[in-house]
Amino acid sequence: MKTLIVIYSFILVMSVGADRLNGQALENMVLIPAGKFQMGHLSQSASLTKEKSPYFLKQFKPMPESPVHSVFLNAYYFDIHEVSNGDFQKFVQASPQWNIVNARGKAGKADQNYLRHWNPENRPDFAGKAFPVIYVSWFAAEAYCKFLNKRLPTEAEWERAARAGSSHNRSKSLKSLQRSAWFYFNSLQSPHPVKSKAPNIWGIYHLQGNVWEWVQDWYSADYYNISPKQNPPGPASGTGKVIRGGGWNDGPNRLSVTSRDYAKPLYSVNDVGFRCALSYSKKERNR
Repeated sequence: MKTLIVIYSFILVMSVGADRLNGQALENMVLIPAGKFQMGHLSQSASLTKEKSPYFLKQFKPMPESPVHSVFLNAYYFDIHEVSNGDFQKFVQASPQWNIVNARGKAGKADQNYLRHWNPENRPDFAGKAFPVIYVSWFAAEAYCKFLNKRLPTEAEWERAARAGSSHNRSKSLKSLQRSAWFYFNSLQSPHPVKSKAPNIWGIYHLQGNVWEWVQDWYSADYYNISPKQNPPGPASGTGKVIRGGGWNDGPNRLSVTSRDYAKPLYSVNDVGFRCALSYSKKERNR
């Protein structure tokens, strides 16, 4: 029965590639079907094998992934890959307030490291347009998604997409990670182009490794204890925004589907990017 559910979900997800929503092309997004899953893990996230960026609030400290709790999510669309430098360049060109001069070091936008891998003319040519955008603040990620009438995914939506119908919390083997993820042992200490490793069963790339990804939620160590059972929105406030998925300079234990960390929303660092989501309900599509 479980196998049939996974197969049905995969068919449903892949059938919407050519769909359009209010004139907006949904190519490069998949529809994650509504459903329930068990979120979290009994253990804690732990840093391994690398030196963390000084911009993170918590360095070398475990992040709670418990308690395991049941979550039901409405259907939603989810980007199949991280936002690339080329994608973000189009946004910057159309939104001058987010170019390097106007956003870097500005309150409510980004710190001084914003887009530091681009040249002063706001071109990512030397960084590679197919690579995931990094050195991008949470505020910039949120603005990009809003520009496309999308939004950042919630932490719960991110984890459901990463699980892709599986109940496993950790990758089965180092060999399976080598097929699907860029991380400490194969990345050569650098991110790699989006869609450059195998996708999961729902056709989504690099939810483990390559770059950590900003999500919508504020971080709270005890939120899993009080999280709503349906469509949890995350805490109402906090000092840091959650990032998920692990990055190119993380060890295998940090690449689990439940691993969490967080950073201040102004921070722009070399192993954090993002992707967008879009609610499926008609009410939220038109917000």
